[in-house]
Amino acid sequence: MGARAASGYQGGVSRLQPLARVLAYRDCLSVLAARAIKVRYRRSVLGVAWSLLYPLTAMIVLTAVFSRVFTELRFYPLYAIVGFLAWGFFSLSCVQAMDALIGGASVMRKVYVPAAVFPLAAVAANFVNLLLSIALLPLIAWLIGAPPVVHFGWLFVGLVLLATFTAGLSLGLAAANLFFQDVRYFFDAGLLIWFYATPIVYPAEVIPKQYAALVWLNPLHWLVAVLRAALYEGAAPSTTAVTAATVAALASLAFGWSVFSRLEKRFYLYL
Repeated sequence: MGARAASGYQGGVSRLQPLARVLAYRDCLSVLAARAIKVRYRRSVLGVAWSLLYPLTAMIVLTAVFSRVFTELRFYPLYAIVGFLAWGFFSLSCVQAMDALIGGASVMRKVYVPAAVFPLAAVAANFVNLLLSIALLPLIAWLIGAPPVVHFGWLFVGLVLLATFTAGLSLGLAAANLFFQDVRYFFDAGLLIWFYATPIVYPAEVIPKQYAALVWLNPLHWLVAVLRAALYEGAAPSTTAVTAATVAALASLAFGWSVFSRLEKRFYLYL
């Protein structure tokens, strides 16, 4: 391709809308996500089984500690691991997205690639791990004697909403962390508080009434509730949960994309 054609191509791409640019490079996103998965399990004997080993270990520990406390929850191990898988996908995606943008600097200096592809690839790679882990949940349900109840329609909705919320926040965090790397440390500290503020290991009903508003304002509470309805109850979630989760997912994507798009013009100063 001649210099004029190449420059014209790059100029045309640069004039595309932000979302269209990412879609135009969807093959690159797929390659980066696949590469992240391969690198994670390179020279690993258990391979992708590690994607479930950590939440499975957490489930065993949580069951040993809390199963006799929250006796109103039937099949507590399944209740806990569904929440833990959702949380693990969210937290790991956000953390890796911040690193992915900085790690992709060497590529962006050489060729034109939309910067959003790198954090989104981190989210995509973790989403694949989440799907692999969920595929093994029926086995866990069988081992603990729980009925294999899955509402596939609402499972799809819950996964899309969780991925959308995570992608939006990951984009905003990745952009902010490039300029202020303290963002990573603040977020790591905030994750611990956020985890215990979200009904992951306990039911929302045990929260005192004076703190109930904090749960209602917690987007992950509703996102986990939609997934739990599909994977733990095998039923449709409440209208409130679906509405709140949808609003949270769309607001996160809009906010994260807006922050990323505004700051992207100055990325070259820091990459």
